[in-house]
Amino acid sequence: MERIGDYSKNIMEYAKKMDELGFKFSEVALQETMVMEGLIDQLYDKIEQAYSESNETALEQAYDIEENIDVVTEEMAENHVKRLNEGVCTLDVGSEFLAMTSDSERVADHLINMGKVIRLYS
Repeated sequence: MERIGDYSKNIMEYAKKMDELGFKFSEVALQETMVMEGLIDQLYDKIEQAYSESNETALEQAYDIEENIDVVTEEMAENHVKRLNEGVCTLDVGSEFLAMTSDSERVADHLINMGKVIRLYS
């Protein structure tokens, strides 16, 4: 949980820095971040259910969500490069976007690691 907090703090710092500099994500990038947020929320809910109920089905669903997060993370990076090439995004905003994307994926990894514990104690 501590590492998840660290990554969450990083993400908040990226947002603060962008706000201070007057940088904004494109609408498409914002939509992508909302998709990622939704997936992480779903993953958290499944991990909580798996852990609190020793629920193997919820854990398997969590694994599926985490795999989807990995795919979305790759798509976000690819889409970012396209936006850079099209001039929709700038390097300044892009570096924050990629860092946020990477940290979000790491949050998902830590959540799934927490879920694995139920197999040790079931």
